[in-house]
Amino acid sequence: LNYSLEVRDLNFAYDNRSILQKLSFSVEAGEKILLKGASGSGKTTLLNLLAGVYTDYSGSITYDGQELRDIALPSLNEGIAEIYQDVFLFEDSLQNNITLFSDYPQSEIDRAVRQAGLSELIEQLPQGLSTPLTENGKNLSGGERQRIAIARAIIKGTRVLLADEATSSLDEALGRQIEATLLDLDATVIAISHRRYEGVTDRYDKVLEIESGSLSAWETRDYFQEVV
Repeated sequence: LNYSLEVRDLNFAYDNRSILQKLSFSVEAGEKILLKGASGSGKTTLLNLLAGVYTDYSGSITYDGQELRDIALPSLNEGIAEIYQDVFLFEDSLQNNITLFSDYPQSEIDRAVRQAGLSELIEQLPQGLSTPLTENGKNLSGGERQRIAIARAIIKGTRVLLADEATSSLDEALGRQIEATLLDLDATVIAISHRRYEGVTDRYDKVLEIESGSLSAWETRDYFQEVV
C-alpha cells in the first residue's frame, strides 16, 4: 500500500444473512484506523475481507487502484498481516518464530525486534534469540506473544497491518504498550479494539464504526466525545 485503500459499495453475506451493506471508505497509506462497533456487527468480517480471506463480495476493494481479487496471493500475503488475540507460536527458537524460518540479515531481525519492543525481553534471556519456546509459547506472557506477531509483520515488510482485539486479553499496562507499538509502526494499521487507553487511543487518525451493517466515519476526538 503505497497510496491508498479504497472500498466502494462493499456488500457481504454469510449463510444467506447480510453482514455488510454498501460500505464505502478510503484509507491513506500510513494512516491508523480504529474500527468500532457492537459485538457481531461485522468488524472481524471486514478485516478478513480486507485481507483477502473472503472473496465472494460485491462492490470493490482496491489497493493502490488494483482490485484485491486481481492481486497475486504471494504478493497479498507479503503485504498484509493480521494479528489476533491468540498468536500461534512454534515449539522452536524465538528467532524462528519471528522470521517464520525465512532467511533475513541480522540487521533486519534486530530492527524488527527493536521496533516491536522485544529488545528488553531478549536481553533478559540467557540464550537471547536462540531461546527455545515451549508448546505454543506458554513460557511467554500475552504481551510478549503479541510483540512476536508484530515483529513478524515488521520483518516481512508488511504495508498493511490488521489487528483484531490484539490487547483484549492483556492487562492495562501491557495493552497500552501494545497499542502504542501498533501506532508507532511505519505501516497502515486498521485495528479493532473495545478498549480506550487515555493518551494512546486518541492517536488514531480516524474511527470507522459499523452499525447494523452500515459504516460511518468519525474524527477520533469527535467519536469519543459524542459516542462513548
